[in-house]
Amino acid sequence: MLTAVLALALLQQDPTSAPVQPQQPAPAPRIEATADGPRVEILHLGEDRQVRGTVVKETADAIYVDLGFDIVRVPIAAVVRRSEAERRATRSHDEGIFRTADLPELPVAAGARTVGPAVVKIETPTGSGSGFLTSPEGYVVTNFHVVDGELEVDVLLYLPEDGALRTHKLRDCKVLAQNPQIDLALVKIEPPEGIELPFVYVGDSEQVEVGQSVYAIGAPIGLDRTVTQGIVSVANRSFGGHTMLQIDVPINPGNSGGPLFDLSGRVVGVNSAGYQGFQGLNFAIPSKYVKDFLRNREAFSVDGKRNEDGIHFLPAPRRPGGEAKRDSTPAK
Repeated sequence: MLTAVLALALLQQDPTSAPVQPQQPAPAPRIEATADGPRVEILHLGEDRQVRGTVVKETADAIYVDLGFDIVRVPIAAVVRRSEAERRATRSHDEGIFRTADLPELPVAAGARTVGPAVVKIETPTGSGSGFLTSPEGYVVTNFHVVDGELEVDVLLYLPEDGALRTHKLRDCKVLAQNPQIDLALVKIEPPEGIELPFVYVGDSEQVEVGQSVYAIGAPIGLDRTVTQGIVSVANRSFGGHTMLQIDVPINPGNSGGPLFDLSGRVVGVNSAGYQGFQGLNFAIPSKYVKDFLRNREAFSVDGKRNEDGIHFLPAPRRPGGEAKRDSTPAK
């Protein structure tokens, strides 16, 4: 596929309006990136004809599309309808409760439109937080502190319909598993009849680099569908006995449990904590812990009849000889 760098090197004029010298190729149009960056679209031309490719330039009367082996000029007058093409995952892996895949990078605006419907709002009698769907079967990951003390919660979905998102509240969704030490919880919803639930892929936090662009979607202080962007400040900050991603992405109460995305739209962290009164000091649970939690969810399953608050660490065994101190005086 022609890269954006190659496309930007092409000449600006339209080949249909430039004179062609004998025995010389006509100059190709110069392709310029759009404000949102290259995007894959389907141009519907009527009579079941379509052009699918990366839109690399638009003018008042034409759309230039990279087909991978050539760039074609499509007159706008010939386009009946335009739609965003679904991203094709490569090297995907399905673990049932979550999925991983290699995905192409997208601008934040396009990425947020793609993954946004899989982000949910979680409501409890004491407050609200965010979460995200990891499978079409209805598994939702969030923070433990969002559902702490609850066996059932309400989940607010944002489902695509006619080019917009409509809300759909599911009540009394069961909390299946929770890990207080890592601050993760798993909620199960029953998919509404006739609706295919959106979901997001889980990325590899081990590959996250300092300075990498990331963005969050959630409901800070109850403001639904809020998108914030920033970078990874530290990839392995020690926090609460384990490592966290330190980020400067603005997050606030209500963002807790929401996903932190890389530019490919994969979840690389779960937004969890921040320093109140300070800007740019926020933390996300790396996705490596999310995968471990989901794979071993039976070990963290919730049992409403059992209380394990009395668990304590056993003391270390004493040295032989009890409390006797070692004599440092040289033997005679």
